[in-house]
Amino acid sequence: MTLQRNDADELTDDAVALVETWLRRAREIETANDRATSGQLHELIEDPNGVAFTMAFVDRVARPDDDRAAADQLASLVAEGELPAFLSRVDRLLLQAGARLAPRLPAIVMPLARRRMRMIVGHLVADARPERLAAHLAERQAAGYALNVNLLGEAVLGEAEADRRLERTKALLDQPDVDYVSVKVSAVASQLNPGRTTSVERVADRLRELFRRAAASDPVTFVNLDMEEYHDLELTIDVFTRLLDEPEFQALDAGIVLQAYLPDALGALQHLVAWSDRRAANGGASIKIRLVKGANLAMEKVDAAMHGWEQTPYDIKADTDANYKRCLDWVLRPEHLGSVRIGVASHNLFDVAWARLVSTRRGVAERVEFEMLQGMAPAQARVVRDDAAGLLLYTPAVAPADFDVAISYLFRRLEENAAPDNFLRVLGTLAPRHRRVRPVRTGLAGIVGSSVGHRARTRRQQDRLLRRPRGPPIVAENEPDTDPALPMAGPGRRPAVAIRSFPSKPRSPRPIAGVDETL
Repeated sequence: MTLQRNDADELTDDAVALVETWLRRAREIETANDRATSGQLHELIEDPNGVAFTMAFVDRVARPDDDRAAADQLASLVAEGELPAFLSRVDRLLLQAGARLAPRLPAIVMPLARRRMRMIVGHLVADARPERLAAHLAERQAAGYALNVNLLGEAVLGEAEADRRLERTKALLDQPDVDYVSVKVSAVASQLNPGRTTSVERVADRLRELFRRAAASDPVTFVNLDMEEYHDLELTIDVFTRLLDEPEFQALDAGIVLQAYLPDALGALQHLVAWSDRRAANGGASIKIRLVKGANLAMEKVDAAMHGWEQTPYDIKADTDANYKRCLDWVLRPEHLGSVRIGVASHNLFDVAWARLVSTRRGVAERVEFEMLQGMAPAQARVVRDDAAGLLLYTPAVAPADFDVAISYLFRRLEENAAPDNFLRVLGTLAPRHRRVRPVRTGLAGIVGSSVGHRARTRRQQDRLLRRPRGPPIVAENEPDTDPALPMAGPGRRPAVAIRSFPSKPRSPRPIAGVDETL
């Protein structure tokens, strides 16, 4: 069933009404601990100096391994200016006392400072030690949640680190209480080149080990391929489809993530659904596609600036929100969910309510799972869990000894929440019939049905065979690097000017005349 434009207004009104109901219910069930953790996060991101101070503390004080170097940085950071207002009176006193004592007693003060930081953010990151993680999972599962466990860590730089990360993930799969694990391709193999078939083969070899381990567990552990930067998009899809097309994995149910801040998301979603339908027709299992908005915008901006490329995600948050709903509008239909389940991963209650109503009205609610981040908006998460008869919590995990690898994750969460147009930033003050409802109402009504016939264009359209216009002769202008993540263009080849078709089998490398392939 396709919703018509006149149905959109009715559905939008219903979604806004549902959010108002959720907000009232969340206020009724909110605990003192909920208010404390959510209130501290809201005060942090509202404080003009809060995010900058927190990032400086984590980067300069918590990250260094050497206690004396960290102690000097703590003393310097506290002496640089007034402490931010979001800190409690106790934390202010602890910081001031620590700054005075740390240079003289670094071996005593710095472990205490790091422990205090872990206490403050502990609700966002789980302890990865098997006994502690098992206890955490049991507690959350008893409360009615499913959990998607992700071992924190960024892209690996060498094969030794890739081997260690692979072994840790295998150990996680072996834990009997872990039934859902996320892993990134950039975490299991180093120095990947998205333009080379060898990278696909290397990642496939690594992930094949994980898929076999997951399939052999009892019950079978669900493996989800996470997504990081744009250059991982086609590589991840190629590896995912290649492995699940192999005979030994025909019966394996697995998942993949798509990021809606990329215009490419709708084309990738359509490709994956078509591929999954063909696989199911040949006796294969279903798959799950987890739809998120995207959490690596800062990295994408820096990467584009360093190489002279166009930024691949949308510039405007409203465009990302629109593309998110555009993807949902297309996929939440019986004809597209025969062999696919969809994970609606968002804290924006308006998006969640809209997806909930669309899936119910179209008769596909049983193919939809709602997802949120552990520790974010706990009262609202409980309300959605109760309404949708379940909720999946994305649960990052790290051992205390490796807590420094959680820093990048925490930075991203802070950056996202501090953005002026981020939903979680206003959630602390959002009330039924809040003024924010008006633009949401307009945005929802305008997107319904727009996925039909929609043709998005990828924002990066590099074609080395086209002569790039130059500026005036007196202006020095660097040549952008060649982007190996893009399909190659040329006579008889498909130019990279529209949503790519994401072939299920990787292409062979194709040299471009006059261009060094090693660039």
